[in-house]
Amino acid sequence: MSENARHHPGGHPGGTPERNALRLVFWETTAGCNLECVHCRRLEVAQQMMQEDLSTDEALALVESIARVGRPILVLSGGEPLIRPDIFTIARHAVSQGLLVSLATNGTLVTAAVARQVKEAGVRRVSISLDGADAQTHDVFRALPGSFAAALRGLECL
Repeated sequence: MSENARHHPGGHPGGTPERNALRLVFWETTAGCNLECVHCRRLEVAQQMMQEDLSTDEALALVESIARVGRPILVLSGGEPLIRPDIFTIARHAVSQGLLVSLATNGTLVTAAVARQVKEAGVRRVSISLDGADAQTHDVFRALPGSFAAALRGLECL
């Protein structure tokens, strides 16, 4: 008898497998980032952790594994996902596997050209983090003067 069957002899208390299907996957595609935010848990080890980021082939295989489990929303995050040169290859592959892809970014690297790539890759939603209502608050938190203005420019490009 499986461990799950022992704990739930009448079936899973949440209901049917469809009801319990995987719905959302947040994937930290890289530990690397172009900012040094005060809240970040990995400032001291980001460069070392980036060496452990999945290769493109490993990333594409992971996308296929996720798609075999279900059709969740796949949020590509980081660190800063836009520093991965293959992020749009990964996004396109995820879309080709039937996944709804979102991108979570700090926005500072979004230009008109990047916004075009986002659209062409089939990314359906983009979230940009703003850590305050004004530049003074945001820039102190992000430890980079001008990061608030850069994030707003990124929003405008999208």
